[in-house]
Amino acid sequence: MEEMGYCDQCPQNCPALAMAYVPDQQWRNVYTSDVGFHRGTIFAELDKPFIGEEAVCGNE
Repeated sequence: MEEMGYCDQCPQNCPALAMAYVPDQQWRNVYTSDVGFHRGTIFAELDKPFIGEEAVCGNE
């Protein structure tokens, strides 16, 4: 008996697990390798600090 959604012979018949849109990154405002290593990216435009619980309303 074949499981619903399972296919091992024809990948084109399988449902897509996910789709991604990834725009080209422009080479501008690039960090040095040391700074990029510590920040987790070499692109200043992608440097978005994680603020965690500070972003949740009503959390005191």
